[in-house]
Amino acid sequence: MSGKTRDATRRAVVAGLAVAPVAALPVIAGASPAPADPIFDAFAEFERMKASELSAWKAYNDLEESTASALKAAGIEPTQIFTHRRLKTHHELGLLSDAEYAEALTGLDGPETEHQAMWRAVEESDEFALSAAEARGDAEREFVTTAPTTRAGALRLLHHLAEFLDADDVVNDRFLDDVVGDAIRNALAVFESEALS
Repeated sequence: MSGKTRDATRRAVVAGLAVAPVAALPVIAGASPAPADPIFDAFAEFERMKASELSAWKAYNDLEESTASALKAAGIEPTQIFTHRRLKTHHELGLLSDAEYAEALTGLDGPETEHQAMWRAVEESDEFALSAAEARGDAEREFVTTAPTTRAGALRLLHHLAEFLDADDVVNDRFLDDVVGDAIRNALAVFESEALS
């Protein structure tokens, strides 16, 4: 995200570790991944989860835009529609005291209004997209922590890591310190083992 900062020097060094082995390896024409390598199943699941996340965020953005437009056309400002989720967020941010939060909740005890139902649908779509993003993150972590067992699998992993490190707004120190370094070493171990055989 745009507000986060990154250590450019450290990022460049680690990115170089990922890209250099890939650049040094020849491309094998017509080579196909060995089905026995577990890295390919993990990568396929990650790709599936990534597509699901993109679809979920598109659905959320479309629904939020159309709902906000409909509410404004009716003379209603979307930010003025209170739901349990919105009140809870305001309370957690300190915008409402405990007493104000409790009092506001009593205002939601009656039947849900049409406009509240509309905005609740937007919130549910947002929650679904956030869950999809979490599932994509879990699948990506499973992929990069799966040790490849073939040259093709190691290449697939290194290519992904190079793309990951090059992508904007996704690199963070915790991930670099943990998963990426180990994943690069797992991939390189395959080439080292083949060189000794």
